[in-house]
Amino acid sequence: MKKGIFAILIVLILFGFINSQSKKPLQPEDLYKIKEVSDPRVSPDGKWIAYTIKVTDLEKNESNSDIWLIPISGGSPRKLTAGPGDDHSPRWSPDGTQIAFVSDRDEVGNIYLINFNGGEAKKLTGSKTELSSPIWTKDGKHLLCRSRVLPQNKDKEKLENWTKEELPKCEARTIDQLLFRQWDRWLGDKRNHLFMVNCPDGSMKDLTPADADVPPVSLTGDHDFDVSPDGKEICFVRNDDPFLAVSTNQDIFLLNVDNLSETKMTDNPALDHGPHYSPDGGYIAYKAMKKAGYESDRKRLMIYDRKAKTHTTLTEALDRSVSQILWAPSGKVIYFTCRDQGRSSIYQVDLKGNIKQITNDGYNVNIDITPKGDRLIFLRSYNHMPYELFSMSLKGKSKATQLSFENADFLTEFDLPELKEFWFTGAEGTKVHGFIQEPPGFEPQKKYPVVLTIHGGPQNMWSDRFMTTWFTFQMICSPGYVGVFINPRGSSGYGSTFREQVSKNYGGRCFVDLMKGLDYAIEHYDFIDKTRQAAVGGSFGGYSVNWIMGRTHRFKCIVSHAGLYNLVSFYGATEELWYPAWDMGETPWDEPEVYKKWSPHLHAKKFKTPTLVTHCEKDYRVPFAESLQLFTALQRQGIPSRLVVFPDDGHVISVPQNNVRWWKEIHRWLKIYLASGGQGPMAWGTY
Repeated sequence: MKKGIFAILIVLILFGFINSQSKKPLQPEDLYKIKEVSDPRVSPDGKWIAYTIKVTDLEKNESNSDIWLIPISGGSPRKLTAGPGDDHSPRWSPDGTQIAFVSDRDEVGNIYLINFNGGEAKKLTGSKTELSSPIWTKDGKHLLCRSRVLPQNKDKEKLENWTKEELPKCEARTIDQLLFRQWDRWLGDKRNHLFMVNCPDGSMKDLTPADADVPPVSLTGDHDFDVSPDGKEICFVRNDDPFLAVSTNQDIFLLNVDNLSETKMTDNPALDHGPHYSPDGGYIAYKAMKKAGYESDRKRLMIYDRKAKTHTTLTEALDRSVSQILWAPSGKVIYFTCRDQGRSSIYQVDLKGNIKQITNDGYNVNIDITPKGDRLIFLRSYNHMPYELFSMSLKGKSKATQLSFENADFLTEFDLPELKEFWFTGAEGTKVHGFIQEPPGFEPQKKYPVVLTIHGGPQNMWSDRFMTTWFTFQMICSPGYVGVFINPRGSSGYGSTFREQVSKNYGGRCFVDLMKGLDYAIEHYDFIDKTRQAAVGGSFGGYSVNWIMGRTHRFKCIVSHAGLYNLVSFYGATEELWYPAWDMGETPWDEPEVYKKWSPHLHAKKFKTPTLVTHCEKDYRVPFAESLQLFTALQRQGIPSRLVVFPDDGHVISVPQNNVRWWKEIHRWLKIYLASGGQGPMAWGTY
């Protein structure tokens, strides 16, 4: 009997080995074989889930998304829409007979309705501007949505291009205040407004016609407006400060639907947003920060008692930043997600502030709940698995069950190693968290080059999830490299003190954490070849590799994407000034010593490392000139370097063919310098 069991085990091990050997390493083009699952929504009867699947046609350089349905218990999914373009944002009508969704099949994103049983979708609205984020009123007669429009009665003399009619070939813009562009777009004269859509005829009413953004264009959440259960009131987010580029002072307002009169609900000088009415309408849950001007401050979960007009903090005891908010149908419990030590966890809290962790396995987002409140539906991802639908019972200790398998074929085709985590002692004796990933086809007796990959933010977090853009872990390792991913000082998910210790200390504790983390990995993982090290990073990660070049020559090569280089010029050109104002100093003329101390450009004379520099011209967060200055410094000193520019993309490279080209450039650069052995690393300390 024992021999038989042993024989079966040998067969299974051999089968697993052969199966893993038959899988291929991931190539840049393969990222677009992934089906992107998003936005699950449970039907009012609790029997179905509507969700969105996006597929990308790399040859056409465009994507297409459609609405799908799957039984709440899993099973075979059913495609509900099949129109050209993007169909997304499915929202069940209160009676469950139809689904509203947004589609750009007629070029402009409008709201459509489709019967739950299928059939032809009906176009409800005829808006000439894109509509988004629809919310049903409880009576099913209206939909609340957002659009970006030119405010009524806008003074022609105050238009950005006020001579357009008389000088049609002139595209000059007149700017009167800061925050005139954001992320990768010029804001222009249009504003975000809320509209109420009449479902019988599709007519639309502008509820916020003033010359202001509702909700704001910056620091936005996933749910910045809501409608009360009785349909008589709307809550929304707006920033009324005159100097928007430096203000995080967003507040929540209440709007009487009948007469459009407003009441200010919050008077906190920091950020308030993400309002959600409770099922009975007695409360509004929302997120709030305490520190004005600090966009990465901890978001606490708050509730506002509409009758007593009081505000109560529910998550003061949890040193994590609340992300998504979801009321239980009973109105007695709120579920929420937050970043938590390299994962995204689900928690619950009652109205007295008693907190319970529901799950900390994987990266969990987009939670929804069944009408009986007995089951959560959400998306989960791991580094070795793209997002899929999961279900979890809220009765007893239950594990999550996977419902969708949209990427099963993808997972069968490619070798996607799992992440391994480790902890080490960083700067000032602080415990720091990191991940390591082995290359495809890993053989423990071999030696592999190592690539230190540094995240942006700096208040961000490497996590156990699959990313199709930015520095996808699998793409770092697929050519045959070990990836090391450290969450150094400044990273979110490790408490407020840890996160705040990067501010005005950009190249200090964070740099030490990164170097000590890489040293730890080299010491504890024998398969790392310490003579072949590279470092890559984007945004603040780009700053970090730029800083590293002036501090150590241990790396064979570096990749710097959209990195801060000259902190003074960065301040003068970035769009949202609260970032440098908090993290580096109020202004370069108020605190010049801070900018001087931590600016990589002042250490350019020490640069020696071969560097690939990449950037996009539509990047307004870290403007393109930062990389031009870096490239100039490298070239003038005869340091091997290459500049790759993408004219049509923003801070994160998202155009499919651009992303493929970007990865090919990175792989080519790493191959040049990591293909063979070389001199051992220098000491990484200050020189």
